[in-house]
Parts: sequence; structure tokens; C-alpha cells
Amino acid sequence: MKKDKETSALRCELETYRRQGIPLLLNGSPSTPEEIEQACSIAEEGVYMRDYVQNERGEVERLQFDFVKHE
Repeated sequence: MKKDKETSALRCELETYRRQGIPLLLNGSPSTPEEIEQACSIAEEGVYMRDYVQNERGEVERLQFDFVKHE
């Protein structure tokens, strides 16, 4: 049940960024909150690292999720 709550919170956060016009990327490709949530929830061999890319004013200009494989 905890995993469901975490993914719901993630989707809510991503929807907020999407509504603000902030691009969401999954492994370098444009993505949706649903696709990112699903990828994060089924990652077995690693995790997705979240990177908030900011502009020169410190505002988030894009949100990237990149897969990092466990060693």
C-alpha cells in the first residue's frame, strides 16, 4: 500500500509541473506523468534519478528522470 501512496504523490507532483508548462523527460525523451510513474514503479534492476534542471534565475525549466542501474 505504501508504494501506491508514493506513486500517487509522484503523479500529483508531475501533473503540477506539467500544468506549469515544465517539460518532463524520461531517459532523455519527452514523457507524461503516467509514463514516468509507471517506469518508476516497475524499475527492478535500478532506480530513476530525478534531476531538476534550473535556469539562470533558479527556476525549474525541466524535470528529467534517468535510469540508474544497480551494480
